[in-house]
Amino acid sequence: MYKNSLLANSVRFALISGAAATAALTAPAVFAADESAEVERIEVTGSRIKRSDLEGASPVTTITADDMKVEGNFTVADALRNSNLNSFGSFSEASGSSWQSQATINLRGAGSSRTLVLIDGKRFPGSPTMGGASANLNAIPMAAVERIEILTDGASSTYGSDAIAGVVNIIMKKNYQGIEFNVGAGARERDDGMTSKEFGLVAGYEMDKGNITFAWDHQDREGIADGARDYTAAKMTDHNNDGIIQAYEETDGWSYFGATIASPDWATTQASPLCGDLEAQYGSDVFQTVAADNDWSPGSEYCMYAYGNVSYNKASIDRNTVYVDANYEVFEDVEWFGRVMFTQNESFGRYAPPAATWDNMAADNPHNPFGEETTGLFRWVDIGTRDGNSSDYNQDYLTGLRGTISAWNDATWEVYYHYNKADNKDIGEYYLSKGGLAHNIANGIDLGSEQGVANMKATTLTQNKAIFHQYNAGIGFDAFELPGGEIAHYAGMEYFTQDYSSVYDAQSEAGLIGGSAGNSAGGDRSVTAFFYEVAMPVVDSVEINLAARYDDYSDFGGNLSPKASVRWQALDSVVVRASYSEAFRAPSLDQLYAATSFSAEDARDLPMCDATGSAGCDERQVDTWYSANDQLGPESSEYLNLGVAWDITDSFGMKVDYFKLDITDVISTRSTEAVIEGIHDGSIATTDTFYVDRAPTTDGSLGRVLEVGTGYDNGSGFTIEGIDVGLNANVETEMGDFAFNWSNSFVLSYDEEQSVDGELKLVDTAGTNDQPDYKSVFTTTYSMGDHRVGWNMNYTSSTEEERSDGTMDERDSWLIHNISYTYDIGSFGIVMVGVNNLTDEDPVLSSKGKYENPELYNNYGREYKASYTIKF
Repeated sequence: MYKNSLLANSVRFALISGAAATAALTAPAVFAADESAEVERIEVTGSRIKRSDLEGASPVTTITADDMKVEGNFTVADALRNSNLNSFGSFSEASGSSWQSQATINLRGAGSSRTLVLIDGKRFPGSPTMGGASANLNAIPMAAVERIEILTDGASSTYGSDAIAGVVNIIMKKNYQGIEFNVGAGARERDDGMTSKEFGLVAGYEMDKGNITFAWDHQDREGIADGARDYTAAKMTDHNNDGIIQAYEETDGWSYFGATIASPDWATTQASPLCGDLEAQYGSDVFQTVAADNDWSPGSEYCMYAYGNVSYNKASIDRNTVYVDANYEVFEDVEWFGRVMFTQNESFGRYAPPAATWDNMAADNPHNPFGEETTGLFRWVDIGTRDGNSSDYNQDYLTGLRGTISAWNDATWEVYYHYNKADNKDIGEYYLSKGGLAHNIANGIDLGSEQGVANMKATTLTQNKAIFHQYNAGIGFDAFELPGGEIAHYAGMEYFTQDYSSVYDAQSEAGLIGGSAGNSAGGDRSVTAFFYEVAMPVVDSVEINLAARYDDYSDFGGNLSPKASVRWQALDSVVVRASYSEAFRAPSLDQLYAATSFSAEDARDLPMCDATGSAGCDERQVDTWYSANDQLGPESSEYLNLGVAWDITDSFGMKVDYFKLDITDVISTRSTEAVIEGIHDGSIATTDTFYVDRAPTTDGSLGRVLEVGTGYDNGSGFTIEGIDVGLNANVETEMGDFAFNWSNSFVLSYDEEQSVDGELKLVDTAGTNDQPDYKSVFTTTYSMGDHRVGWNMNYTSSTEEERSDGTMDERDSWLIHNISYTYDIGSFGIVMVGVNNLTDEDPVLSSKGKYENPELYNNYGREYKASYTIKF
């Protein structure tokens, strides 16, 4: 059990009191009929209590389906990624990543695993590819989305522990009547042909007692090759004009895994004597001999391979989704409701041919210049490019009953069962079979022969599966009165189970595959939860809300997550609000049990840079092994919100909200670079998980980093503090209607753990290291008759980049313009044309001209789009 604060104990008392009040109502109470006009009450994200006021005690931002089109978004993930609330960016389809087909949302920069995704207020479970920690937005159909509500407040007291940073509630179309077809296409100016296609169908049938809504959504978008952009293509630049290209300092998109041979004592390296033959055979844009005096040691050289000319950085998506929503009145005041959703998503990514060491290279091998047995750093180019094919299949079923109890003042109740199964497969082609290599060498088979190449080819398979069962029941009712009105209550319980597994092929598990590795793993847990909310109208203008949720984890015990909020209608046009919540988050299943996985990460060797003044100062690919940690403890958090919403006039409004999110015992992965530095300065202890393997040296100096181990641990935490400002207006004139919405997020501070002089300290990193302290989205439309013009601006402020010598370099800000024109042809449909990234802005690059942050800046460039919609 976890220690609870004063607020937790206070809310626990309120929960018990509310339960006692419920028990006291053993007989149905008869309430006087309200003779005033009935006002519709709806459920707003963040609370299960239905209310008539849309502007509640917690800030909620809404993005409608129409907003998403005007802003030029292609998928649900795009719409959320472009939000100002997605402070530091979020993951999107990335070639070369084990999450290749996935997309996430990361509110406040707190991490995607701390943002809960709901569909129609019901939990959407995490993807097994991401270990069940984060929801995959690429499983959600764009055509079926009515709107998205984003709650930027702690919501663990309502929805569970992974709502620490907020909630994204995706509201789907329902009770639809008629048929709607939509077809669209896009073409990126820097890529060939049609690069995106979409087709959607939405149909609905209304019955006397119910409705059925059907949607089919198809979307596909082509990937982007590194060579298709100047800033990601392989290049060599003689920065100091000395006529000599130095590896990594003056190269980008090139790797020393080409045909490089390390000396037996690892003191130096030389290019293979056959590097010139490889250059002649494949071209100088594939293999080249490059000086490595500054990267390895004086007199060293590499035979480098240009991986940037064949790899992709953006993976493709090809998704089909079928969605059905239905409801039917089975008895008076009792309605059945259900939902079925099937999503199939295919994704393609391409990596360079497998890079792997050639261990125990014979002394007489023609590649070996040292005449002694040694190690080669090789690119097995004859095998071909490694092609990654991901196939994600998601099944989602929900069924339940809901209704009202008319004899109990129309109390509302709901029970449902939710089942989700995700079956994701990753197939990798053209990897190196180390067993095949050994067979060739043992039997004298020419490695470049047709037989030799066939012997060395391997196909990898990773199967990620997750099964989710959820049972939920709740009741909402009014009981007792205060001067401001009746007190609203909601009480309920929830039980859900999660099963997760990740299974690798046997050769990968045995470490016999070059260019890939991993170990099978899995885990499961069950959670039992009880929750209660109460809305107390103290007076006509003041409402106090209390909420609490108790979660009991099968593997971590129990914890109470409380929340208190107040809403003050200061004036007819002014709402003042405040909230405070506490929560905990248990480690996700992948953090506890995920398979050890391999990745070639870009990192600097700062200790070597400090020692030599040059070597290690530039980013280079480092073999990195990621491990889970079954000894992790839970996180805890506190979230404070203060805000005001002011309808200045009937056509102009403003919202201002201050927030502070404090998370302690943070579960995080140490970056490769952080482990290299931490192991050296002693702030990270060497363990089976965290380690740095360096090449041996004879003089006691630092050797080249060969391999790094990293994984999850509990750090001290981080604190995010900021302000959101929103302005909106709608003005009708004789010359047309004008509307605009301007959303702004300011990060005042982002205090996170860093190593400073060998000690871990909290450092404010807002505005540095790709963590912008300001993001803004401005959208305006002008409508006249059947015509509408839209203009969307998406702004990310500049950030400071820390150089290896400790100085700071300012990176550019980023401003993207998206424009659209819509013509409503009446019964003939609606035509929309537009241009995304009108000025063809490149993503923001590092001081060395490298594209390092695809999560924050996309590389699509200028894109022309058109769509046609017709309704019957």
